[in-house]
Amino acid sequence: AEALEAWKTGRTGWPLVDASMRELVATGFLSNRGRQVAAAFLALELRLDWRLGAAFFEEHLLDYDPASNWANWHAVAGLTGGKVHRFNVVRQGKTHDPDGEYVRLWCPELAGVAGAAVHNPGGAALESRFLEPVAV
Repeated sequence: AEALEAWKTGRTGWPLVDASMRELVATGFLSNRGRQVAAAFLALELRLDWRLGAAFFEEHLLDYDPASNWANWHAVAGLTGGKVHRFNVVRQGKTHDPDGEYVRLWCPELAGVAGAAVHNPGGAALESRFLEPVAV
């Protein structure tokens, strides 16, 4: 229950996941990459029931489409028989937000962390500025 609440509120301690979840809750929108990273984190790293994440996205996404949402969550959870995409959250952040602007926008407590260092949960640059990462 604690890990699910941390995921829903963008307080996992994993900056890219947290930024994504905060954007979703605040705006009702989230990029496809953000959806994939957040979904895979919930289902594969936190090992929580993927249906909880699908229901949360259903409740918050303004562009919600039942078929797309539930099919994508089903696939992320590895239930389609196809390849399971386990995302390296730090690598995803450094690749898709190389300067850390997106993370700093949604996680203002990290405003003082320069560049891509903002993506390293528990790293020296984040010490005392951010949350202790949820164990995965």
